[in-house]
Amino acid sequence: MTAVVEFHGLSKSFGDVSAVDEVSAAARPGEVTALLGPNGAGKSTTLRMLLGLVEPDKGTATFAGRRYDELPDPIRQVGAVLEASGYHPGRTAFDHLRILTVASRLPREAPERVLAECGLSADGGRRVGSFSLGMRQRLGIAAAMLGDPKVLVLDEPTNGLDPPGVRWLRGYLRRLADEGRTVLLSSHALTEVELIADHVLVMAGGRLLRSSSLAALRAEAGVGSWVRTPDPDRLAHALDAAGHTHHRTDGHLAVDATPEQVGELAALHRIVLHGLEGTADLEKAFFRLTRDPHSPMERPLSAEGVLS
Repeated sequence: MTAVVEFHGLSKSFGDVSAVDEVSAAARPGEVTALLGPNGAGKSTTLRMLLGLVEPDKGTATFAGRRYDELPDPIRQVGAVLEASGYHPGRTAFDHLRILTVASRLPREAPERVLAECGLSADGGRRVGSFSLGMRQRLGIAAAMLGDPKVLVLDEPTNGLDPPGVRWLRGYLRRLADEGRTVLLSSHALTEVELIADHVLVMAGGRLLRSSSLAALRAEAGVGSWVRTPDPDRLAHALDAAGHTHHRTDGHLAVDATPEQVGELAALHRIVLHGLEGTADLEKAFFRLTRDPHSPMERPLSAEGVLS
């Protein structure tokens, strides 16, 4: 099976609420694809339709052209973690995985393999009821990888993970993608997504707003800086001489240059800076797309890609 995940015109309503509206997109092998959006954007419903847990009103969600319920041996083809639950608290982590292994007719060494991959080898004999939320997240990923699938689907996988756990997850998912697998995850943790994603699908209000490489989305935000200085006239003159466009607003300068370029120019001319902020990041592009009135972006990007 090729590992392409595709959505075609996927739609779902619950009563009068449109949860997902005509979503068409793809996640491809060798990439980490992040489904981004605020709470209520339709991310989880989209993944649940992909995994056959929710019936779409219209459209399809497929793995290489087949719905999940049409896959002949799904545990060997698709791994999924939607929430860190479904464990018997009195059962050990190893026994939990062993039962899944026997039921799925997988190789008997599979539990040891995935426990090692997920950093749980030393905890395999512990009862799951004593696990932290982060450890249960790792156990869920271990269970999803028992069949060594080509596709991994995760819903908010960093929930409950401590910083070392988040770093482990980032490296693990990157390795899976580099092996040629398809990794599809939902998240609203934009900082983490910037560190791992190759492709992003931005959702809001049930609609897909953008399907783009992470690099293209960053470029769309514009490469610029937001500068505060007690000597704006001198800095403006230096910027003009260096060929950088800029404009002044609310005591700040919005500049079409990177923070490094602005900082070096200010140092060269001995100009004091009180603030220097880069504007080409995923967060600003995300809030620009979703237009969330409660977002922390108080200074929107202009069409030229600088803060206005």
